[in-house]
Amino acid sequence: MKNKIALLALAATAWLATTANTPVIRSVENPFIESANTMTLDIAKVELSDTATVLYTDAYFRPHYWIKISSESYLQADGKKYALKGTQGIEADSLFWMPETGEASFRLSFEPLPRDTRSFDFIESDCDDCFKLFGIDLTGKTEATVPSDIPAEAIRMTEAIPDVMPAPQFKVGETVVRMHLSGYRKELAKEADIYLNTLMNGQQPYKAAIDSMGMAEFKFWQYGPAQALISVGMINKQIWLAPGEEIDLYVDMRHSGQYILKRRTEKKQLPTFKNIPFCYFSGTYAGLSAPSLYSDKYYGMNLYTGEFADYKMTAAEYTQHVISSYQALSDSIAQSKLPPIGKELALINLKQEAVEAMAQGDWFREHNYRKIHNQWERSKPLDIKIDPLTAENRAELCKLFSIADPKLLMGKDLISYVSAVSSPDIAWPKEVGLEGTFASELKLVLPLTQKASNAVLTEADLKILDDVQNPFWREALLKMQENTQIALKAVEGKAVIEKTPEVTPDKLFEALIAPYKGKVILVDFWNTWCGPCRMSIRANEPLKEQELKSDNLVWIYLANETSPLVTYKQAIPNIKGKHFRLNDEQWKYLCEQFKIDGIPSYVLVDKSGHYQLRNDFRDHEVMKNTLKEMIK
Repeated sequence: MKNKIALLALAATAWLATTANTPVIRSVENPFIESANTMTLDIAKVELSDTATVLYTDAYFRPHYWIKISSESYLQADGKKYALKGTQGIEADSLFWMPETGEASFRLSFEPLPRDTRSFDFIESDCDDCFKLFGIDLTGKTEATVPSDIPAEAIRMTEAIPDVMPAPQFKVGETVVRMHLSGYRKELAKEADIYLNTLMNGQQPYKAAIDSMGMAEFKFWQYGPAQALISVGMINKQIWLAPGEEIDLYVDMRHSGQYILKRRTEKKQLPTFKNIPFCYFSGTYAGLSAPSLYSDKYYGMNLYTGEFADYKMTAAEYTQHVISSYQALSDSIAQSKLPPIGKELALINLKQEAVEAMAQGDWFREHNYRKIHNQWERSKPLDIKIDPLTAENRAELCKLFSIADPKLLMGKDLISYVSAVSSPDIAWPKEVGLEGTFASELKLVLPLTQKASNAVLTEADLKILDDVQNPFWREALLKMQENTQIALKAVEGKAVIEKTPEVTPDKLFEALIAPYKGKVILVDFWNTWCGPCRMSIRANEPLKEQELKSDNLVWIYLANETSPLVTYKQAIPNIKGKHFRLNDEQWKYLCEQFKIDGIPSYVLVDKSGHYQLRNDFRDHEVMKNTLKEMIK
């Protein structure tokens, strides 16, 4: 077998040497790419001759991680396939480890394309996850155009920038989003996702299959204003949704190629491609998606970098730092070339950040300390004491703008803003006179939202709202509970929630793993609202029937009651394993026992019963390889 591989390698090298001496008919530098399912590969140059088509390929990936090019790769043009014949700088079917820079270059040589070929596709074999680049242009095309199948009315509505900022709508209604994918290829995506960032119940994920015509439809109940992140293939876009509307959303799937071209522009100082919309839609907030409303410049504080605040700052110094940062950035927004609504949107986003900066000022300074000292074990006390912010500090921010302006609900960080302004640890209404505003009402309503989403809301609970002026809150809670009850009936009998052992919290973990003595056990701490948790679980599911299929491996999933009961019951039938839904006391104890700093978190139990926290399993490859070794 080794001799055969060596002969193949020599043959490929000899073939490459031959093609290298063949006169090039034409060469296309930095060809336009229509669409792609990856950002890992780019084509820097195409050389065409009578004996070969050679792709000068650039790769971008995480340092010290591997990529692989299949020997079954081919080019496709006019319905015909042209096979891979040789490589240089990478060996087909072998792991190619990325260097420290995270960038590499190599050549791929294929059977020659016909001289009159105008464009072709690169297909790295026909597997679902293999690299695919479509519409690699050989004519000198330089920019994308608006697809002809996008309705003129959708284009008009998207490009019609509103004269004034639309107000958030405090209404309840069933929203319908019909997604039409222009330039759709099944290789680009099979499903579409909407991550709905809501006023009352955090982020709600929705998924829909894409049919053969490139269409997907979503239906969900919306309680008040919401922003949605649509995700289909490589394309992501934030849009605003009004409750109860029917929206036709048109997505240009060719924009996936624009991501590659934009990186090219930034790295190589090439001409910038024309910036055209790639998402068009109808509805109240359609105009808020116009590209001209947004700038490539970021007018924000970068709160989570660990560098926003100095841990040595006193509370007063930190407060002044937030205020100075806000004022400088708001001045930059005012002086920008953005249109008025674009400036207002940027300022709303900045105000949301400023509220969050003051609500979590102690945490941000602690985060700075942990980054500088590389101390991420949050169970260990800091070596220094953070000077805590006070009501007086927070009041200073409120002198700059109203933190309870309903328009702040139109910002891109809706969930973070809602969490900050309704924080149970801060009495914003009393501190800065917000009684009677939506912010004070929200503080009363949010604890009831969890009850409504678990169908346990009572009339006694609703009495808390007797003095609330806006009837929206009561209507939303009642409708949420009604919808929960309907959905629970629909999933009845489909989801198996294991009975949690009736032991004290200090004995709970041992009781959970006791039935599986002598086996490898992976205990996954997760919740339905945790995006990284869902991504990891989704990646693991096929492995349970493949590389990690074993009677000696047990998967235990622990969630708590912050996962809405309906969402939880809808999710777990598709997750093979043992599912436990813990109460607050049980969850809190186990998190403290294992020093869990966030989710997903993993506890690994070996065959001898020894267990330890393994948050290195947040790297999926580490998890997979470790488990494979343990179940051999």
